[in-house]
Amino acid sequence: MFDQTKKSSHVHNICKFMSLKNDAVVRTLSVLEFDFCFHLEYNPDVKGYISQPHGFYYYFNGRKCRYTPDFLADNHNDQSTLIEIKHSSQILKPDFRLRFAEKQRVA
Repeated sequence: MFDQTKKSSHVHNICKFMSLKNDAVVRTLSVLEFDFCFHLEYNPDVKGYISQPHGFYYYFNGRKCRYTPDFLADNHNDQSTLIEIKHSSQILKPDFRLRFAEKQRVA
């Protein structure tokens, strides 16, 4: 596992969301992730959540790849869910779907 560095860049638009549920500022790497914070914040089934939790490694086409989910959400039964936020145009790409299936298998 590894930490995802949270620095601004020309690729990532760092946003800060003030979470009352977490009593903390949640840093996101895109506007889509920022918008999703509202869903997590107002979903009564979600007890708490964190952005960019520890990542993990997986193998794809014989190569070691790293992956950091966008969110880790905990419910009131202490079950955790990893969440990936992508634009709808990205989820239809065959490469994304193959990689995502492998990430789900490893997680």
